[in-house]
Amino acid sequence: MKRVGWSLMIVMIYVLGQKIIVPVIDPSVAQASLENRTLLQTFGVMTGSQFNLPTLFSLGIGPYMTGMIVWQAITSLGLDSIEHLSQRQMSYIKKWIALIIAILQALQIIYYIQNALISFPYFGGGKTASMVVVGLFLVAGAMLSIFLGDFLAQRGLGGSSLLILPGILMGLPRMLSAGWGELTYNLTRDHLMIAGIVTVVVLFILEGVMNAERHFQVQRPMLEGDLKNSYVPLRLLTAGAMPFMFSSSLFRIPSMILTTKSMQQSEWGKFLLHITDYQTWAGVITYALVLCFLGFAFGLITVQPGQLAKNMKESGEYFLNIFPGDATASFLFRRFSIITMLGNLLLIVIGVTPLILAIIWKQPGLANYSVYFGSLAILVSITDNLVKQYRALSQKNNYRLY
Repeated sequence: MKRVGWSLMIVMIYVLGQKIIVPVIDPSVAQASLENRTLLQTFGVMTGSQFNLPTLFSLGIGPYMTGMIVWQAITSLGLDSIEHLSQRQMSYIKKWIALIIAILQALQIIYYIQNALISFPYFGGGKTASMVVVGLFLVAGAMLSIFLGDFLAQRGLGGSSLLILPGILMGLPRMLSAGWGELTYNLTRDHLMIAGIVTVVVLFILEGVMNAERHFQVQRPMLEGDLKNSYVPLRLLTAGAMPFMFSSSLFRIPSMILTTKSMQQSEWGKFLLHITDYQTWAGVITYALVLCFLGFAFGLITVQPGQLAKNMKESGEYFLNIFPGDATASFLFRRFSIITMLGNLLLIVIGVTPLILAIIWKQPGLANYSVYFGSLAILVSITDNLVKQYRALSQKNNYRLY
């Protein structure tokens, strides 16, 4: 119960921190400057950030999560220099990566709210000093968020991922009504009833899909008893809900880059905007490919078949009729590819079906369900991990040696 209490207290601090507006800005002007940045808003909801208004915890743990992905990608290369690092050294590197990403994101926010800056009364005044102050507050808030996440991992439940939960819950109505930004799905009484039924069905499906996994029996000749009958599990969704966190951002990158009319009117500009328009069949296909790519990439980073095979060889474990080492790595990669392909098909069904129905039924607002379902997938993933951790901690002393 102490962990539950600590968790609730940290989440409350985090939510309150997202209400503390950074100094030297005009809040109304800043909010107006950010409210049309739909891609930024969606990314914020998915990663526990808050970009409606610049606050102390606007960046949240987004930089840390992005940094963790970068670090996992680096470790998946299997470099000896990385493997020989101590846990403390790796922790420092992760923090530095998160700091760099936080600075870059803070610069992006400052660029968007330039018109909202108020001259800082000290250090000569001017907007340059104001930019520095806002940047320091945003970056400091991001690093404090990382500290809170580490504290949750040690004393609470869920770790850093728990800090995403409030933002997702509060952002669900926005995802449903204006997930893609351009077109609004009015939350009328009938629409809310339909959304409620669809939500229950999708949550039920996601719960089953998220926990589905394939077991591969492992031979452990040096052990006897129950430990001898162990296995390597591969989840159907090897990447979990990670593809949904970044799919919409990656999908809309061309629309972020092509901001001028001259770029949009060019042949390449027209082509890129066409294939990244979720209201076209080409855009639907592109979004499906983005989900597949992210599902495979994040899954490969998570599973790391080569590293898993190496660990099995070092511990004396093997699969029946398969040699340890390269043969095991090849076997794991083939099985990973097949399972991930099936999982990606499910990702496409969940993420792309609303886009298809929106085109067929000529109801563009239905496309928002695609982003909404992504938020539900992240919600299910976080709550499942939270429940599993709570059960493990509550039952850790309820065992018998004999």
